[in-house]
Amino acid sequence: MRKGPRNMLGTRTASMRTFAVFLMLIFMTSCTGNECTWARKIIVEEQDILVRSTAEQIVAHNRKVGTFCR
Repeated sequence: MRKGPRNMLGTRTASMRTFAVFLMLIFMTSCTGNECTWARKIIVEEQDILVRSTAEQIVAHNRKVGTFCR
């Protein structure tokens, strides 16, 4: 039993093309260079008094900024 085409490109081809366009949009938007304008490292002054948990959170934040915003 042969069925006729569902559309001009075929369902699988149309899905693959849509997926490829979706991936291209994701990669193009990640290359704008503006992804880190909102994130900056936290600078602690000598007179700042921090508890251990706050200091650990600042270190973790600064590491993430360094990793993601090169």
